Amino acid sequence: GEAVERHLSIDTEYQRWAQHPEDVDTELSDEIQTRETLEDALETVKLAGLVPDIHFETGVAQIPATTVESLGAILARMKDRINVRLHLIGHADNRPLSPRLQAIYGDNAGLSRERAGQVAEHFQTELALPPEAISFAWAGDTEPVASNQTEEGRALNRRVEVEVWYDEVVDKVALEEFLVPHEIKRVKVCRMETVCKLRYVDGHAKRARVQNLIAPLRYDADAIEVDATFIVQVERALANLNDKDNVVVKFVGYTDAAPLTGRTERIYGDHLGLSKARARRVALAVQDALELPTAAIASDGEGSVRPLGSNQTVQGRALNRRVEVEFWYDDPLQELPDEPQLCPESAGAQTVTKVYDPPWGAIAHIEFKDGEPIVPAGYENTLSRALADVAGKGNPRLRFVGYTRNERLNRRTAAVYGDDIGLSASRARRAMEAITADMELEEREREFEGRGYVHADDVVNAGFVQGDTSHVAVQVVYDELALLDEYEGVDITRVTRELRPENPLGLNLMRITVDGEPIDDPKRSSSDIQRCTDVAMQAADIQFGFDNLRSAPRLSVAATPSRIALSEIMHYGADLSPANVYVDRQAAPVRFMMYTNYAHFIERAEIRVFETGQSLEAEPLAVVPVGEHGLAEWTPQASWFRAPVFELAYVLRAYGKGGNFDETRPQPLWL
Repeated sequence: GEAVERHLSIDTEYQRWAQHPEDVDTELSDEIQTRETLEDALETVKLAGLVPDIHFETGVAQIPATTVESLGAILARMKDRINVRLHLIGHADNRPLSPRLQAIYGDNAGLSRERAGQVAEHFQTELALPPEAISFAWAGDTEPVASNQTEEGRALNRRVEVEVWYDEVVDKVALEEFLVPHEIKRVKVCRMETVCKLRYVDGHAKRARVQNLIAPLRYDADAIEVDATFIVQVERALANLNDKDNVVVKFVGYTDAAPLTGRTERIYGDHLGLSKARARRVALAVQDALELPTAAIASDGEGSVRPLGSNQTVQGRALNRRVEVEFWYDDPLQELPDEPQLCPESAGAQTVTKVYDPPWGAIAHIEFKDGEPIVPAGYENTLSRALADVAGKGNPRLRFVGYTRNERLNRRTAAVYGDDIGLSASRARRAMEAITADMELEEREREFEGRGYVHADDVVNAGFVQGDTSHVAVQVVYDELALLDEYEGVDITRVTRELRPENPLGLNLMRITVDGEPIDDPKRSSSDIQRCTDVAMQAADIQFGFDNLRSAPRLSVAATPSRIALSEIMHYGADLSPANVYVDRQAAPVRFMMYTNYAHFIERAEIRVFETGQSLEAEPLAVVPVGEHGLAEWTPQASWFRAPVFELAYVLRAYGKGGNFDETRPQPLWL
């Protein structure tokens, strides 16, 4: 619908968009509040009637031996309870005490107290109870169980009741006080930057590293064997680097994540120790075979980090158990700048594709018969399950990879597909379309490729493995951000500083930024910062907009209350005579609130009060200045009340530069 406006009540507190920092620090403070919480409490459980009451005849307690035995058995069965104890309650009949007993006990309450104490001492002695495990109380003649009019009833009332008490833990609702900090988080959006200062660690200055010249050496879970082929590959790599200075061969060991057991655990302790031992053993074997000096050999271990495959499968763990080979040499061209640079995680990141290896089983291949794919039963459910496993990864999708046999294509097939790559790609596409049609996948969730008769996933390390079957392998792949490992031996110090924009008219005008963030140069211009700020506000769902061609200037005012009451106060003289009485009339104050959407252009504003029907160009009855926050207060004169109801009118006048002003329409004010 059409945009409308309404005024908030003057009594309503509102949060201003712009606040002075000093006001924020003084107005906001920490607050202590309470909340309901559950805590453990002990509740006493009282068991009565477990044994018969103890009765008295001629002042002597009748305590049967069976009662003591029963109590002992009961306490033994309840030893797993908390704070088990005996509680005795003494009672008496209502007959008056003889003068002799009255002199000793005072009354029936004192008599019942004495009887309960006697029984308590007896039970404590017989049952060997600690003092805290027994207590007693008395009730006198206030709780009879029979009539005191007969001898039989009075005999029943002269008794000591035996109760067994224990505690149990229950949840109790309690009020807990907690501190609510009132903090305002100030963030300089796009005005701060983090850069890094790079320097070589001692011993690594101006050193270059070469990786992946030879394939990693794989080893079994129990032992490692350095074969002659591996030693020959290391020797050839060293020969290719004979023009370099101070060449060092470094062997880096890695393990799988399987828990260590038995002798391996006792010797190496953890995966890091095992990986270092494996790398050291390879280094010594190569050094001995090639007769290398000790300074030309180095080794280290990284434990189970940087896995190449899933540690949930046998094949994945076999890939992760490896020793990689690095070659280091002096490079005078390797220099680090003195000025802070973009941090490596910003400049040295790339997107890599990972193949998901399901821990619950491998995904079967799709065979072909007469040129058509044979899809196993439930195959779509298996693929959906694997996709669900990596749903939180980046760009999860299915990849169909076609393979062929290593055989010569006939003339007709070669004319259609060109070569084995084209044939395998066509079969991969055919299988993809047949399977994904029922799965209702989007284009970005599937891809295909053909690899011909080369069945190796890693040609560099595994070589050209040729297969004797034609099939399509289905993989679940996803993308993730990996850091380029080019900063070993470099100390990286992060520095956060306030950004100083470069002059946009300077010489360095060629910059590449994405949403205001630089990717090739830490220096940013003012326009880069503006773009970064816009992106940050959009991410926080904060929108500011101003279109002077569409927005109309708005000016209004409201008064509270809109009807002013007049109160009369009687004043009396010293003699209280009617002749010395006079009436003082007072009016309640009126508060005004101004609203405008162009306050920046207003120099000052005022409320002008007129009589109804009076020209707005005439002299007003009152002029009330409007304060800094758009508020004003005015108290009318009591003499204006000429009738039970008197009507006024008020307008808001806002002045700009040069004396020009805007004015609202008159609004009524009743006295």
